[in-house]
Amino acid sequence: MAERLARDFRITSDAELALAVPVIGDTVAPHMAPPDTDTAALHAADAMTVLPDDPAAAAEEIQRRREEIGFSYFVFGADVADRFAPVIAELAGR
Repeated sequence: MAERLARDFRITSDAELALAVPVIGDTVAPHMAPPDTDTAALHAADAMTVLPDDPAAAAEEIQRRREEIGFSYFVFGADVADRFAPVIAELAGR
């Protein structure tokens, strides 16, 4: 549903879109989602609120969401900042 809303919004607007991603792999950002969040269920449902733990796979998924859906910005928890620094470096300038 979020994907459809974002796509529809991008058709009618040039506004930048941000996507909050509270789950990276099995790590849940405590300020963004409840601690009992079922990460396996979110991954199984291919939810927009999750990314894979592998930085290369996460970079590919972020790029796909940029190109296909139109998200410009991604918000992550600070607890994954060090782990995702390579992702940010890889995507810089794309």
